[in-house]
Amino acid sequence: MHLYLLRHAEDRDGKDDPHQDLLTERGRRQAHAAAHWLAERRPTELRTSVLPRARQTADIVAAHTGLAAREDPRLNEIVWASSEGALLPHPREDRHYPPPPGAESWHVFMTRVATCMSELCHQASEDQRIVLVTHSGFFDAVNELLCGGADRIELLVAHAGITHWQYRPGDSGGAWLLHQHNVIFTSQSLMDRESMSTAELST
Repeated sequence: MHLYLLRHAEDRDGKDDPHQDLLTERGRRQAHAAAHWLAERRPTELRTSVLPRARQTADIVAAHTGLAAREDPRLNEIVWASSEGALLPHPREDRHYPPPPGAESWHVFMTRVATCMSELCHQASEDQRIVLVTHSGFFDAVNELLCGGADRIELLVAHAGITHWQYRPGDSGGAWLLHQHNVIFTSQSLMDRESMSTAELST
């Protein structure tokens, strides 16, 4: 099973409103470029966080791949906001203390990420190529889950950045193989790649 984690594209500041276009113009270009690259991988399934900034990114991927985006709330970002609006430390820095009202502990977040990943592994087949449209915290949780680290390691993930994992149970090199991390494609880089491909065909 090949797993492509895609962070949502650049969005506007403010609350998620399902009826508002949250992606910036740059974000829409990022999403189209990432979707073009993903379509070349011929994905077999597309899942997305239910948060509008991710859902709107997934809709662009769906248009390029011909897949229907399936919502999965386990792909949502960690809920880490105080109901009083107070600034909070990073959830992993505060993991040994109860979260404030309305927030989600790192342990609870890791549990739902682990449940999602466990289900994918249980249903995995060699020809599966699954795209998960999610958020930066999900990338951190997956890395911690697969690499087994207990200390904080924060991953740099750009808007519309892609991380490619492969699940290969029983392999002597390990069940999980990291192919690429934080792959970013701009519209210009795709145009350059397409031009190179055309030049290669003509020679």
